[in-house]
Amino acid sequence: MNPDEFEENYTQILQTLLKAFANSSEVKPEKFYDLASVIDKLQDASPALYDAIKTLEDERSEAA
Repeated sequence: MNPDEFEENYTQILQTLLKAFANSSEVKPEKFYDLASVIDKLQDASPALYDAIKTLEDERSEAA
């Protein structure tokens, strides 16, 4: 998976989570903004997360 595919899939997952939180009766409206902010921050971290996963995969491949 290349970085663009990762970004697309990751964004899609985060949007699905946000919709689930928005539709959940267990999430209080006043807390929804906080959840949305966290999800937004996670989306900003996508490149760093991809690099960390890729590095870990590369290290495992070299060790094998």
